[in-house]
Amino acid sequence: MNRKPFPLEIPPVLRPYILDFHWDLAALHALALPRVDVTVAELDHHLDLPFWAYAGRPFQVIPHQVAADPLRFHEQYARTLVADLAHPLDVVRRPDGRLTILDGVHRLLRAELGGVELVDVRVLDWERLGEIAVPD
Repeated sequence: MNRKPFPLEIPPVLRPYILDFHWDLAALHALALPRVDVTVAELDHHLDLPFWAYAGRPFQVIPHQVAADPLRFHEQYARTLVADLAHPLDVVRRPDGRLTILDGVHRLLRAELGGVELVDVRVLDWERLGEIAVPD
């Protein structure tokens, strides 16, 4: 299947995390996926990566920056505070076994800020990525 390429330049630090093609969030959420508890510590390295936009520019803000300066990054901080931990994070298990977050970085930061040790995670296996890919 041809996949629609990701339209933005992905910073080198994010290349091991962000998929290089468009994928459909609704399709991801519609999948029946296994759920597991994962420690926040196993995923917290995501909170040191510039996933979030600032001033209309993507890949500018690190979640831990938001936590450290909620007034400056009030939009992202507000999104974090309303993130509902009743919804699991969605991750993909890469061929090397690493879990990378597809949906849920705000929930992960919310969990860390709240002292939560385990988060509910839905795991998509790498071989199933075609099920969420937007065709070219």
